Amino acid sequence: MNKNTPTRLSRRSFIARTSGAVALPMLFNGIPLQAFDGPVVNDLFNVEAETDRVLVLVQLNGGNDGLNTVIPLSEYGTYQSLRSNIAITENKVLKLSNATGIHPVMKGAHELWSEQKMNVVQGVTYPNPNLSHFRSTDIWMSGSASNVNETTGWIGRYLNTEYPDYPTGYPNTKMPDPVAIQMAPVVGLALTGYQHQSMGIALQDPETFYKLVSGTDAPGNDLPSTKLAAENIKYVREVQMKSLQFSAVIKSAADKAQNKFTYPTSNRLADQLKIVARLVAGGLKTRVYVVQLGGFDTHASQVGADDTITGTHANLLQMVSEAITAFQRDIEALGIADRVVTMTFSEFGRRVASNQSLGTDHGTAAPMMFFGVPVQDGIIGTNPDMKNLDNGNLKMQYDFRQIYASVLEQWFGAKKAAIKDILFGSFSTVKVIKSGTTSVDSEESVQQGSAWTFQPISPNPVQSNAIIRYELRAAHHVRLEIFDNLGFHVATIVHEAQESGLYEHVFEVAALPSGTYMVQLTLNDERAHQAMIVAK
Repeated sequence: MNKNTPTRLSRRSFIARTSGAVALPMLFNGIPLQAFDGPVVNDLFNVEAETDRVLVLVQLNGGNDGLNTVIPLSEYGTYQSLRSNIAITENKVLKLSNATGIHPVMKGAHELWSEQKMNVVQGVTYPNPNLSHFRSTDIWMSGSASNVNETTGWIGRYLNTEYPDYPTGYPNTKMPDPVAIQMAPVVGLALTGYQHQSMGIALQDPETFYKLVSGTDAPGNDLPSTKLAAENIKYVREVQMKSLQFSAVIKSAADKAQNKFTYPTSNRLADQLKIVARLVAGGLKTRVYVVQLGGFDTHASQVGADDTITGTHANLLQMVSEAITAFQRDIEALGIADRVVTMTFSEFGRRVASNQSLGTDHGTAAPMMFFGVPVQDGIIGTNPDMKNLDNGNLKMQYDFRQIYASVLEQWFGAKKAAIKDILFGSFSTVKVIKSGTTSVDSEESVQQGSAWTFQPISPNPVQSNAIIRYELRAAHHVRLEIFDNLGFHVATIVHEAQESGLYEHVFEVAALPSGTYMVQLTLNDERAHQAMIVAK
């Protein structure tokens, strides 16, 4: 290679070369560099674009026993009396607070809690819950009411709004990678779009997937004469070709990054999360990953005969805790932890009272858990009231669609109107994501100068047009500029002398990648800055 030929910087090399400078209290274009956060949003110097925000859904198949996962210490007497043969010994519970704790085997999760990287949402279910595994799973996956048989998925519908007409025209320059990946032989209902198309692909491991699809022949003309059969085969072949198109980019992403943390062995969930970490760190732009662990249908032998902190459920919770903790440590070491949120869910909880087989039967409400640096740590809701039951089951504190709405709004920046369409109704939200991670605080204060006022940008996050307002109480020479999160100039909106008055500018963000930008208002020798989140 000619020594004067420019070489493509890897993302890791670019960060390594610039991190020292960014750490210094320096100004770039007059803006303190430490003010910038969030993903790198411009493809500067041919650096590979950062993956956007990533949601990892952890499905606990079978109906996880929430009461032995998140233990109500403040109600321990009632808890112990209702499930005396499976109750976790009080002094062995790992405390989240004086009132609430988690199963003793969940040591890794407890560490994440102490680091403020864990959130628990209590009492999640839906009105008129269904206790069938299949039907309840469909309800959770579709994000619909229990009396509606919906055939599309909640996250699939969201992704379909972000990537219209998918899979037609994909991959493309905007989205060259799979929109979603499910670590399973087939893609589930949750990832089904509005036209009943899969918004994701199934992947068990990149190497096997690559070998499988790379050997697939292109669709031929040997279709059966029956119209329905021909259409079905065409669909299967279209899926095969779509997988073939994505196989190379998935393999390439997996090859670019290596896990930096040792994952537990003989752990099915850890095996899946290990691959997710590599793909995200390798630059894949996939927005949603679905992983799963089965075995939570603990009708019998949920606990050990001699010790209630052992047994089937303990083994499963240990796998969950160790897998998620290893994944969190890995993404932190890989430098991608600020872009990844992990959420657990199960189709239902278990009944409050245990049975005679050292187990629990199908129930209703149960806790959901969130993990990650961007997560608003703490406990949402209260310990369940076990003295006020509904036919032996816990009553609902939060509709699961409230949690979905919270994720869509706070993590992905979806608008309320879009969320209403996606979830077939309006649902109040709870705070599961820290403010400032993916959005700007709606109560951001007005900035005042000697003779000017800078109003908060609206809306923020912004998907199409941002409204930027300021008021001059005297004549000034004004510069209104946009910079990306590395301090590089993006646009100049105003550069002129202006008289006193109220000014409003509409800035279109359609051409900008998602991420954090800084709006700088300069008036003579005074400067003011506001963060602007572009969320598409």
